[in-house]
Amino acid sequence: MKLTDYIKIECIKTDLIAEDKEEVIEELVEMLSESMTCCGADVIYQAVMERENEGSTGLEKGIAIPHAKCDEVDRLRIVIGISREGINFDSLDGKPAYIFFLMIAPSSEAGPHVQAIARIVKMIGIEGFRENLIKAGNAEKVLEIIENIENGG
Repeated sequence: MKLTDYIKIECIKTDLIAEDKEEVIEELVEMLSESMTCCGADVIYQAVMERENEGSTGLEKGIAIPHAKCDEVDRLRIVIGISREGINFDSLDGKPAYIFFLMIAPSSEAGPHVQAIARIVKMIGIEGFRENLIKAGNAEKVLEIIENIENGG
């Protein structure tokens, strides 16, 4: 599985304007819903917030992976957002999150969703990965960084 198979260039934003957790999720969900025809932003936002209320998806080292399952979604979809200032996301380490991988997957499908989270967690451990994403000036560069890692570079 490659993350890049599930990420559209128009679903990467390198300059989030959000200032808190709810705004981050809203901004990313809006971007995602604009690229889909299967369901609206309200349905996705509600699903992600319900999952987030069960426990924060803010990990460590500036990464958050808000995610949920939704009956209306036809396949796994991933949106990436980057905040250079950092946003309080109730992360495990208590530090701000800078990079957000929002995922929505069909309720009936567990495999790709779990594999994607595992791939992201593995990438977090690669030296320079987070810093390079934060410094990336555009969506193309973000996708290139992820593709290079997936191709062993």
